Amino acid sequence: MKPSTLSLVEKSRGDSAFGRLMHFWRKASGLSQEQLSGPLGVSPRHISFLETGRSKPSRIVAQTLADIFSLSARDRAYLMTAAGFSPDQSVFESPELAVWVRKAMRAALANSEPAPAFVHDSFGRLLAVNRAWLAFFMPHVDPALLEDDANIYELVMNERGLRPLLQNGTALACGLTLYLAMETLQGSDPKGWELLQRLQASGSLPENWQAQGRKLTHTSDYPLVLKTDDGVCYITVFNDTLSSTPQLMQPRLLIGRIYRDDGKPLLDEEQLAATPAQHPLLFRDL
Repeated sequence: MKPSTLSLVEKSRGDSAFGRLMHFWRKASGLSQEQLSGPLGVSPRHISFLETGRSKPSRIVAQTLADIFSLSARDRAYLMTAAGFSPDQSVFESPELAVWVRKAMRAALANSEPAPAFVHDSFGRLLAVNRAWLAFFMPHVDPALLEDDANIYELVMNERGLRPLLQNGTALACGLTLYLAMETLQGSDPKGWELLQRLQASGSLPENWQAQGRKLTHTSDYPLVLKTDDGVCYITVFNDTLSSTPQLMQPRLLIGRIYRDDGKPLLDEEQLAATPAQHPLLFRDL
């Protein structure tokens, strides 16, 4: 009988996620437990324990296995995450993923027109925007907030940004602050602390944001209730992970898109035409 094309996956069905991946890649590499034990520097018995989940790998063991198996940046990220460790690799430090990310960013921003779209990291640092995004923000915010170190959370929460125009500005600021606090506390990136300190210094953090933020429903999307000359406009910012390995590679990149809830265009042709063709935040090769 012809073997199933999924036979290797089907045989890698232990209780341990790391053990399953380790077994899969060992077999895919054509190595026995004895053959793997030498370069890994452990006994065949320990190899068996790792694959069954009876033993937990150290970071060095997991990294060494990824090297022995010659794993790509994506597959290394899966193995390290299954072992309980951060992949510790930026998408921009991996040539194979950096090319993909640049192409994905360019296509995503261009194809989102005429909806405003922007790419940012976990702490809101803007990496690139499209012209519709500029058309939406430029008339409403202090130009100083749109310089090279622009941050989407500051643009929304700061009094010199959209905050005065948002009917739900305080509630939104509470929810975003709690999200930023969670991102900061669960990792070791100093950018989180730096952003929270800037928001505090600018008076952007509401009083009692911890208690208020807990009452909100938290999703990857957030609503903006914008006050306009024609009344209240309900819009939503939708966020998606922009990565070949969602939630694994760090720093995590996100693409946000802004739409009116009633389905009407957020911007008219005149607003789009008035947007400059050159701006530091427009897509550039990172």
